This record gives sequence, structure tokens and C-alpha cells, in this order.
Amino acid sequence: KQWYQRRVRVAQGVVAGDLRVTDINETLMDQCMYSEDLPPVDMLLRTSGEVRLSDFMIWQANFAALQFVKVLWPDFGFWHLIGSLLDFQRHEPLISQNRATYKPFLQRMTRAELSAVAHTEHCTLSSHEDCHFNEAISEAYIETHRMRTENFVNNLKAERRKLLENCAEITVAGA
Repeated sequence: KQWYQRRVRVAQGVVAGDLRVTDINETLMDQCMYSEDLPPVDMLLRTSGEVRLSDFMIWQANFAALQFVKVLWPDFGFWHLIGSLLDFQRHEPLISQNRATYKPFLQRMTRAELSAVAHTEHCTLSSHEDCHFNEAISEAYIETHRMRTENFVNNLKAERRKLLENCAEITVAGA
């Protein structure tokens, strides 16, 4: 459900002019999650023997150790947990390495994508030879993108904070 809500809110931001379609990328989608300020999921454990996530925390668990235990939750005990933790310890160095490598890679890819968009918007296809695109134009575009997405995310967080405050007021008033 969170994935759907996030997509809808980003689409509304584009329609309202707060975002451009070219602003939508993995980083923005990540920042729009309710779990954005939480540490990454290290291990996701599913009982019952089902080897699927059913859309549960798919985005957040992209670098998590997935554990599928063939026991129902009421029967899940200490030794099942120990086995899962030992398996996690075995995979943790690779998970940490992938996380450390991926973030700089994502930043470089995002920067390259934004530079390509800036170049496309700056130069017309018919007069590409006359295009005077340079690093300063690219940097200016990247900065406006950063400011646009930062404002959008800050407004989204303010909306969520207001919603939570309203829920808290209703709860306190009803108690």
C-alpha cells in the first residue's frame, strides 16, 4: 500500500508542478517512503515456509538478508531465531559491502542522468552543432532539481506530520 500511495503522491506533485517527470528517480521514491528516516532493514524473516514477500517491505528490504523459515509463527522459537541470526551473520559482510558500493553508484548515475536531461533540454535536436552546453549549465540544472525535490519531500513530510498531529488530537480527545 505504501508503494501505491508514494506513486500517487509523486504523480500529484508532477501534476501540481511541484516536480517534473525527470525528477522522478530511485532517490526521490526512497525519500517519499514513511520509513525514509529509519535505518535500513538488515534481516526480513518470514515464517510459514512461504518463499515470497507479498509486497511487504519490498523496497526497504532491497539489501536485507531474507529468511524464510518452514515453521508457523506460533511455533517459532529461540532456536529458529538463532539459526536465522547465524545465517544473517554469514551474509552480513556481503550485504554491508553492497550497501556501501551502491549508494555512491546511485549518486553517480543520478548525476549522469540529470546531466543528460539538462543537455537534452538545453540543446534542440535540429541545431545540435550550435549547442553551447557546458558544465555550468549542467550544475545549475542539477541544483534546481535538488531544490525542487527537496522542497517536495519537505512539504510531504510536513503533510504527514500534520496528519499525525491530527490523529493524535483525535485519539487524545476520544480517550
